[in-house]
Amino acid sequence: MRIGIAYDTKDMYNTSKDIYNDFADKQSILSLQKELQKVGYDVTLLGNAQNILELLKKNSLNCDIVYNTVEGISSRNREGIIPALLEAYNVPYIGTDSFGLSLTLNKYLMKVVAQHYGIQTPKSILINYPNVYNDIDEKLEEFDFPIILKPNYEGNSSGISVCDNKKAALEQINNLLISYHTDILCEEFIFGKEITIPYIDTVPNGVWDVTTVDVQKSDDFWLDTNWKLYGDYCNIILNLDTKTKGDFEYAIKTLFRAIGCRDFCRFDFRLTADNCIYFIEANPLPALFKGGSFDVVGNKYGYTYAETVQLIVETACKRLSIPKI
Repeated sequence: MRIGIAYDTKDMYNTSKDIYNDFADKQSILSLQKELQKVGYDVTLLGNAQNILELLKKNSLNCDIVYNTVEGISSRNREGIIPALLEAYNVPYIGTDSFGLSLTLNKYLMKVVAQHYGIQTPKSILINYPNVYNDIDEKLEEFDFPIILKPNYEGNSSGISVCDNKKAALEQINNLLISYHTDILCEEFIFGKEITIPYIDTVPNGVWDVTTVDVQKSDDFWLDTNWKLYGDYCNIILNLDTKTKGDFEYAIKTLFRAIGCRDFCRFDFRLTADNCIYFIEANPLPALFKGGSFDVVGNKYGYTYAETVQLIVETACKRLSIPKI
């Protein structure tokens, strides 16, 4: 089977700004290619949307299926562009469609979806760009500090900061609006464990477990950009009581279906000291790397890293009725 990897790196885009961090580096893409080759796939690197569009126009994509990792830039639909292109040309691909990727990129809207299904989220408001609220000052009075501020359509902790008081929050909101030209999510900071749940939609019950990070020492810790880009940490399995793990299972499987996710997804939560879970976000376009949550959970199920990636490919092929080659 010939797999094409759709990918982008920061240097592919005409931007000198250091505010966008939601990209893979070329080495991680080469590592993914190597792991897929280990289990017998013929793997080619396709590049970003511009490259793929040219290949599609020339009818020279030459892949049985595409593994999409493209993040894009400066658009709330940035993650959905590749699936939309591939669907237009009837090319099968691994993972969630363009609607699901755009939905989950909208952090605030995903909280609305979660709340509809009875899944607890931090108290939050969305500050629109350009700012149409004259009462942000009053709105912030309703929050318990600290609060966490996030560009609503970014990832990998880009632009995220924690503010301990209203004055600092107002200054940072203004800075984010100027820097990102996008809506800003404002939510109460939840003290507790940093939780990541990787989920692969295999039959009958999926491959998943609850992980945290081995570097967390206190309940005010969170994985900021420096940790994610430069930190030395690993995900570890978290042992939980039956009820708490059942609460997580309800949340991830309910959201997976509600979003319309396909094949695999990563879910992020905070877990308080009294075992209350708070949904933070869903990412159906997660980075896969050794020592990451998918690798750690795959190992628990008896898979090597390469076999875990293969399981995702096989899950997609089964959904698409593509025979093993």
